[in-house]
Amino acid sequence: MQDIQSLLVTHLDSSSGAQQWPHANFYISRTPHHICIVISGESGSGKTESTNFLLHHLTALSQKGAHGSGVEQTILSAGPVLEAFGNAKTAHNNNSSRFGKFIQVNYRENGMVQGAVVQKYLLEKSRIVSQGHYERNYHVFYYLLSGATEQERVSLHLLPAEKYHYLNAKNLTLENCDEKYEFSRLKQSMEMVGFSAEKQRRLFAVLSAVLLLGNVEFFPKKSTYHHDESVQVRNPEVVGLISELLRVKQETLLSALTSKRVKASGETLIMQYKLPEAIAARDALAKCLYGALFDWIVLQVNHALLNKDQTVHTGHSIGVLDIFGFEDFGLQNSFEQLCINYANEHLQYYFNLHVFKYEQKEYKREGIKWTDIEFLDNSGCLQLFESKPSGLLCILDDLCNFPGATNETLLQKFNSVHKESQFYEKPQRKENAFIIKHYAGKVKYQVAEMREKNLDLMRQDIVSVLKNSSMAFVRELVGADPVAVFRWAILRAFFRGYFAFRSAGIKHRKERADQSFNKLATKSRYRAPNESIVSHLVTVSSVNLTINRIA
Repeated sequence: MQDIQSLLVTHLDSSSGAQQWPHANFYISRTPHHICIVISGESGSGKTESTNFLLHHLTALSQKGAHGSGVEQTILSAGPVLEAFGNAKTAHNNNSSRFGKFIQVNYRENGMVQGAVVQKYLLEKSRIVSQGHYERNYHVFYYLLSGATEQERVSLHLLPAEKYHYLNAKNLTLENCDEKYEFSRLKQSMEMVGFSAEKQRRLFAVLSAVLLLGNVEFFPKKSTYHHDESVQVRNPEVVGLISELLRVKQETLLSALTSKRVKASGETLIMQYKLPEAIAARDALAKCLYGALFDWIVLQVNHALLNKDQTVHTGHSIGVLDIFGFEDFGLQNSFEQLCINYANEHLQYYFNLHVFKYEQKEYKREGIKWTDIEFLDNSGCLQLFESKPSGLLCILDDLCNFPGATNETLLQKFNSVHKESQFYEKPQRKENAFIIKHYAGKVKYQVAEMREKNLDLMRQDIVSVLKNSSMAFVRELVGADPVAVFRWAILRAFFRGYFAFRSAGIKHRKERADQSFNKLATKSRYRAPNESIVSHLVTVSSVNLTINRIA
């Protein structure tokens, strides 16, 4: 493992990485058994590219020539898949990671890769329904529209990119990028990770449905009552295409987009949406579908990266954290930028703690002559965010649960509680915004939609529509539960163990039969277990698993 450490540090200090990405910061935390690499920096500083170089280097070290474990190629193929679905063009970067990821590569004692695990953090789902002036939606939408074959265009009901409301018409192309080629590269990478052609087709059908949802339009319903503000769908044919792609009933989907069910006094009432509520329900469905699809992709990638020989990992591991960079978009910094910059604030605190405080204490303990380096302690800014009960995040959570609260009252609460904080400021002119003094500088955040984005609630009516899909893939997306998957793994392991013992018993009986015992006596003495009991256990466990997943 020490050889891997030294080679890794040599790779990080090489001129190729330093010249191309001088702003990405590397911090390597070592223990006797494991290495953790944190890659930080501003948006566009080269963190994702540096991560890709790291993974290429680590897998090349592991392969020992042509005798790799096979997991190495899967690790490299997972990168383009996650980037296509989780990266997008922003005002600062043409390939900005809109989610954070941690990749842990597990090694055997001989230095060969044994397996890997990917964890994702904070996918920016609001980008699916709206983007800034110089920004684009996620790459995969443009790859699909540029690279799909004529047959795929017909079966998936694809339109030209400019016809979609969810795609920014001013930024449909990306300079120096052949998106038709990127789509073929994506499909090849997905195949390497284990996505069959049928899985890819179903996945692209969900993507097409997400895009078409943005084209659903509403208009006020004509009524004799002047106070009736309910809406109807202007183009039900689009809803018909979506229902065909998702395999749900068109009437049920139309109802879910225009009304909701409310339980009151033991009765179920149907309440019609107003125009803003209908638009919010439509966008919520699109974000729910894409978010569930991304979680499913990560789950499939991890399944492909599992240790194939099923042995317990006893070796070392190298973890690489590639997280979104610090952002300041000037006039428009929303809830997403607040979360991203808060995460970077924590990374800076971690960096200060280990590089300055702990290292300098170690120097003093060893008696090394050393002049302490002064650094900015940002723990006060973290307290502004996370202290209880007056931190920004605690106040936000409280007002999300308060029925009469608005984003304006949220801002008033921020201003009154933190007016004395050295890390908090009010803008000079009156506006619905506040200023945070981060380690990297001041950033102004707008409170518009902050409560709504923090809640990120999925309406139960829409979830029910998707759960009633005739396509198992769609039901799997909205019903995917890590706890249920874990329980199923335990159940499956139990029956594997049971039948392994049973097979061993049968083999043992045959061996005893060969030793001159009477076959009839052997059968009566070693009776096979009651098959009806096993069948009953399988049936009961399957029913319980189904109930847990639905619940």
